[in-house]
Amino acid sequence: MTSVKISATPEALAALAQARGDHVPLMLHTSGGRVGGRQYPICLPAQALRLGARDHLLGEVDGVPIYEMEDRDGGVACRARAYVLDIAPGPAIGFSLPAGAGQRFTLMPIAAETCGQESDDKKN
Repeated sequence: MTSVKISATPEALAALAQARGDHVPLMLHTSGGRVGGRQYPICLPAQALRLGARDHLLGEVDGVPIYEMEDRDGGVACRARAYVLDIAPGPAIGFSLPAGAGQRFTLMPIAAETCGQESDDKKN
């Protein structure tokens, strides 16, 4: 699968730098599920999670790869063409490293294609 463009807010970059201070290198991983359009990836030391055949590189931000797991049918729910990595209030999910005290990472689409429809680029 082709990776997409991923940018990051200054707050997300600072959170990655903080996490990187203790755990080098890092990776982010998302199951592809969305809550209100957002994904909440887990942040881990790179060797902490064994990637499988259903895990694909979504993109990279500040040298940190972001992986997404495809669904059981072999696809992704609805992939955007670009995302922004940010932080949000709330506890880190599962065994994720936190994005700061009481903070977690969030991945938001910024150039979404509607599921089941072609983008304008594909139509022309």
